[in-house]
Amino acid sequence: MTVVRLLGPPRAGAAEPVRGRKPWALLALVLCSSGPVPRCRAVGLLFPGAEDPGAALRWTLSRARRATGNAVRLGGDPLRVEPAEGTVVDVLDVLAGRRPRYWPVAEATLPLLEGCEPDVPEFAAWLHGRRLDLSHAGKRLQEVYCSSTSSASPAGRNPARR
Repeated sequence: MTVVRLLGPPRAGAAEPVRGRKPWALLALVLCSSGPVPRCRAVGLLFPGAEDPGAALRWTLSRARRATGNAVRLGGDPLRVEPAEGTVVDVLDVLAGRRPRYWPVAEATLPLLEGCEPDVPEFAAWLHGRRLDLSHAGKRLQEVYCSSTSSASPAGRNPARR
């Protein structure tokens, strides 16, 4: 089982550490979007001043795959991501409202890409919005799964008091 974590400092199972912030940012962009991401959108958010933005995107795609140990399939035009068999991605659990089995639900409200934000103003605006969305979804997840196990009393009175 490989667990890809983008909430808090990004990491992926036992994959080798990858230097740079943009591979994680690209992965977060595609995972947290409601559908496929046009390559021109990814370029505009992550490489607005690049001399050769297409090459920068291709390089970053390869680094993102390496960062996850190929636990996710990332590519195409538009960009799509699909977790490999046996891979769990924390942001997908939170966005789907699924109870996490391989990472602690207490970490559902950690900031997306904590400490690993690329220094690109265009991406910062997108990241801020997604962090807010994920924080709200993480709080709902915690309310459902943390309160259900900790508040049950023998008489069953706590749910009625709420």
